[in-house]
Amino acid sequence: MMARVGAKEPFEQGRGDLEELAGVVVETKQVERISVELGVQVEAFCQREREAIVSGKVAPLLPTVPILYIAIDGTGVPVVPRETQGRRGKDATGKAKTREAKIGCVFTQTKQDDEGYPIRDEDSTTYVGAIETAEAFGPRIYAEAVRRGLR
Repeated sequence: MMARVGAKEPFEQGRGDLEELAGVVVETKQVERISVELGVQVEAFCQREREAIVSGKVAPLLPTVPILYIAIDGTGVPVVPRETQGRRGKDATGKAKTREAKIGCVFTQTKQDDEGYPIRDEDSTTYVGAIETAEAFGPRIYAEAVRRGLR
């Protein structure tokens, strides 16, 4: 429960929800620690899965999708100073205050509206995201597309 609320909202709010809704009393730091630890485990699993997909060792379970859309973008997100060590910023001082978060989505559009424009299939969108280099993010979004039916 701590990891779930920690993934969806600020740790303090998650701690409050646990207490109010489930009668579970924990410290905010416990919610943070559990959330971070589970996140590390999930990322390790996803990394192994990505490596297997990219190397061709794992065949996707879903059927091939005739048309699959992939969209990616990036934006600067504020981070604590220790996370910008050694990075050049855009302001006059050259000090970085943000890191680029990359996000990608994979979806299908199999229907069209009355005017012939494609309509995104409901519940077809999956997302991946990370603060990492473009070279590292490429395999992340590619593996998701393959997992979704890209051949």
